[in-house]
Amino acid sequence: MAEENKKDQKLSAAWPNRNTENSTTGLQICITNNQVFDINALLGAAQTYSKLNNAINKLVGVEVRWFRAVPQYRSQDVIFQEYTLSCVEEEPVCMLVVLPDGNFPDSKYNYDLMGLEYEVPLEIHIDKPYWESMAGGGTAPQKKDIVYFAIPNKLYEVVSSYLYRGFMEQETTWKVNLRKYQPQASRKEGAALAATIDNYTVGLEEIFGEKLESDIKKLQDDKQMSPFNSTSRDLYKTLDSSLSIINGKIDIYGTVVAESFYDLSLSKYYNAITYNSSDNISTSDDRCITAWTLIDPGVVDEYPVESIIANTSVEGANYSLQLSARINTRIKSLPFVGDNLEISRPGALNFYCTVVKTITDASNGVGVYYVKVDNTVKLHLDSIKSNWTTAKNYKMRRVAPVNLLDGFNNDYIGVGADTSTGFKVDILANQYIKITYGQQQHIAVMNERLLDKEWYGVIVNIGNTWGQYNTYVYKQHPSDSVSKLQNIFYETLQFTPEAVVVEYYTVNRSPSYLTNLRLYVATMEEEKQANELLSYFVKDGDQLRIGDNADLKLKAPYTGKQR
Repeated sequence: MAEENKKDQKLSAAWPNRNTENSTTGLQICITNNQVFDINALLGAAQTYSKLNNAINKLVGVEVRWFRAVPQYRSQDVIFQEYTLSCVEEEPVCMLVVLPDGNFPDSKYNYDLMGLEYEVPLEIHIDKPYWESMAGGGTAPQKKDIVYFAIPNKLYEVVSSYLYRGFMEQETTWKVNLRKYQPQASRKEGAALAATIDNYTVGLEEIFGEKLESDIKKLQDDKQMSPFNSTSRDLYKTLDSSLSIINGKIDIYGTVVAESFYDLSLSKYYNAITYNSSDNISTSDDRCITAWTLIDPGVVDEYPVESIIANTSVEGANYSLQLSARINTRIKSLPFVGDNLEISRPGALNFYCTVVKTITDASNGVGVYYVKVDNTVKLHLDSIKSNWTTAKNYKMRRVAPVNLLDGFNNDYIGVGADTSTGFKVDILANQYIKITYGQQQHIAVMNERLLDKEWYGVIVNIGNTWGQYNTYVYKQHPSDSVSKLQNIFYETLQFTPEAVVVEYYTVNRSPSYLTNLRLYVATMEEEKQANELLSYFVKDGDQLRIGDNADLKLKAPYTGKQR
């Protein structure tokens, strides 16, 4: 009879365990005797369901390590109505959770704009009394908790959870939604936990770290993007205070190649620009220089040449040069030792030479100049006319070489003709590209002279790894608006690999304009050259040793205090 009365007890939604005849608390419902069907008389069935739910959780549950993220009370946010900061407990709770279909989620990965993700959504179930027995009464699975599945070796975090009401609307199960674990700045993890996660998981940085870092450097190259470029706070170069930066565009069929450029002729000092970085080039390293240059010597005095005679009586010289006109020394200075002279006549004969010694009559300004003509230049002149020295109507003018880049190395002082250069590129007489690399000197002879006051793109590859160097010269295409550029010169020559140490790079004073100077740590293939010359910014910023777009000084307008 007692057993029969127990089964007839009514179910209390408020306090199921207290719904007994002798209980003085909770919701009390009058007993109805001899009822055929009473939906409220299901206390025993509800208790049985609860026990079965708990048993199934323990029987078929999957083992996990549950790291609880405990919110910090001081981080209450009344706007979002949540705790914004949390600390993860060092000791995990080892428990069993139930997968609804009994199977682990598929191991395939999904890729989206946010990165790598597991198969979603993943929902797990945890019996409520079982959870409280493991994690403590009054607790619940909550957002930012970290869950580690040992068997599939996957790490998740809790996105959301809610208390599911099962049989007879009783609170029976926690339903928890999980996603792939992602570190969060608002969640503090202890050193031990962080080390454990690092040991048992492989992060995106470990797999793609180098590639990600490389891509970031490419997109955020400070040498090109720094707001302090061309100012006193420039970290990469120092400009001569008298050097002028001209605000002017180079527009090639709608493509803006540059928006400003240096006027190197206005520099007060020989080194117009000094770059702060050194460069250690081994025999397994390559280099590539690209730049846009415009030659503008301005008004330069020309003097008729009386004679050019082969003469080796002075050490270092191979020709003597005599002028037929007087140089007024009161208003004009005579050529000095080391000056560059350009000598040309109507037609193809055009060359440069370097003054080695001068013998001048100061009274009339007429004298003899002992000069050195580089052997490559001499061979080129011989190929045009064997007796080129006897040709008439030569004119001489003193013009500094157009310098693209000069790598200084003090170790080379006293060695060779160009004594203090580790790596240097000059354009001479508008026709010769002279490359000095270590103790080697190579001269590329163009078929035609470059015109004054026209922009040219120059590329020089130094291939230590393939034993060659090559030179390219481009200009705006006269009619093709699709390709935009026209290659007007190309030459490849054999090259001996050599290790060179450059203490610092400079751009020297010369009668030219210069912009978009770039020094790469790798050579540039021909199919990429046009795109590089047309690019205002370089995408491969991590490959740059020097990246100088001749940026204008940033002058923000003064904003006074509002009255």
